[in-house]
Amino acid sequence: MKIDMKTISQSKFERPIPDFSSVGVTIEKNPIKLKLKNILINDKEGNTARVHGTSEADIEQLKSSLTKGWDTTEYLPCVYENKESVSDYSHILAFGYNRTYALLEAYGEDFEMLYDVVDCTPSQLLDIRAMENEGLPKNVNKETDIVKTMMLKIQEHGFPKDSDKIKEHLEKICPFRKSESIDNIVRQIETQSGMDVAFYEYNPSKAKRWSSDDSSIKYKFDGEETNGVHTYICKQGGAYRTIFRMMKQHNKSKKPCQVIFHCPRPTPKSPINEKRKRVMKDWKETMTALQTLGCDTSFMRVAGFFPQVKGTDNWSKLVKIN
Repeated sequence: MKIDMKTISQSKFERPIPDFSSVGVTIEKNPIKLKLKNILINDKEGNTARVHGTSEADIEQLKSSLTKGWDTTEYLPCVYENKESVSDYSHILAFGYNRTYALLEAYGEDFEMLYDVVDCTPSQLLDIRAMENEGLPKNVNKETDIVKTMMLKIQEHGFPKDSDKIKEHLEKICPFRKSESIDNIVRQIETQSGMDVAFYEYNPSKAKRWSSDDSSIKYKFDGEETNGVHTYICKQGGAYRTIFRMMKQHNKSKKPCQVIFHCPRPTPKSPINEKRKRVMKDWKETMTALQTLGCDTSFMRVAGFFPQVKGTDNWSKLVKIN
């Protein structure tokens, strides 16, 4: 539904409310009416959710769109209270830079608009600015925008230089972003923050490249045969799916099957050797459970683990763990 901008501050309508609960921030129940001249747009800081700040082209496009009315499926722009005791600005813009600039261009500083209100820390402010743009059609975050947000949290707010914690936080603020994009953002942050990362992670394409370029045995994957054995790739935690695939394949061909495991990035509390041992423990317990139920598991085995620790693992062969 579209609402005439001239009457929006007096209009009542059901608005969508962004969910920031994963980072401990809530939107106040009711929006407030504010004249644009009473909102501080912090140009010194800039739009922290955008690498290149606000876009004049986007502002001009929004200006044209807003003159046709406010789309009630859009989030309202958002502010937080200005704690400065002496200021002409009662509130500071949290997000909605392009929309607020477009309103200023179209209607001037005395225009009254509805704004959502949040109460948050400076670090949480970075998060909600990123979250508000995720999944919205108007101008979705680029990976470089998210990297900028996380770098500010690291440099200015003490967020730990820990890949697992960075990834966990990204999954909170970007819950609908593809895992490939999350992983790519983590790698960029590692590079920009100077993290000492000596660990290699795998996906199917990287596994095929390792097999062709480094391995003394040229493996084939996705159930294809390597020296007469159907071979699969499996990440720690996904063995049950691979076991089922092996069973289906063996029922068709009657040939043996093997799995090559790889692990997610280690942490001080969970080093790579412990992760690998956990994989083998879980594997053996699963095989024992199947055997107890009368299942034949003799056709399934663990070939080993992909080499992942640079400077330690031998890149020409699989890592064997008993």
